[in-house]
Amino acid sequence: IDYPTSLNIQLRKSQDLETPYIDMPTIPVTDDTKPSSEEISEMRRIDNSGNPMVTPVGKITSSWTSHVLEKDDGKYPEWAHSMKLELSMVQLWDYIFDPILSPHPTYQPCAFCAWTANKRLTCSFVKRAISQSEQKLCMDLEDPIKLWEYLKSRHGGAVPVKQV
Repeated sequence: IDYPTSLNIQLRKSQDLETPYIDMPTIPVTDDTKPSSEEISEMRRIDNSGNPMVTPVGKITSSWTSHVLEKDDGKYPEWAHSMKLELSMVQLWDYIFDPILSPHPTYQPCAFCAWTANKRLTCSFVKRAISQSEQKLCMDLEDPIKLWEYLKSRHGGAVPVKQV
């Protein structure tokens, strides 16, 4: 198959399948960088193929069993370490620590829909591992990177409260 070189398309093996799939990086689109009609056609072809560039993570069967993060308990480092391991296991790591560029909603609607759902899933997964009082404080945060930064800034330097 001859692909346009401007798209920098690579073939690699799927993690689950023995068949190769196309791994096409997203092309950020602004008025100044609108893709050519050839690039748009290729993005749409890949997006409508059986192997879009972003696939939904699906149902997570793992549940959080570690420490629930609460303000002033001083256990943020342990919580963060455990959460990073869990995020990696449920394939949501990239949505916080190695951000995936947003697919274009017009030219890559399937990938964009999956990307949006995965971001929402990542936020929900992290929020399930914090106390209800903490959930209320960050319930409007729907970007997993901003949520992680908020929790880190709120709890990162926390030490346990001592009664005197």
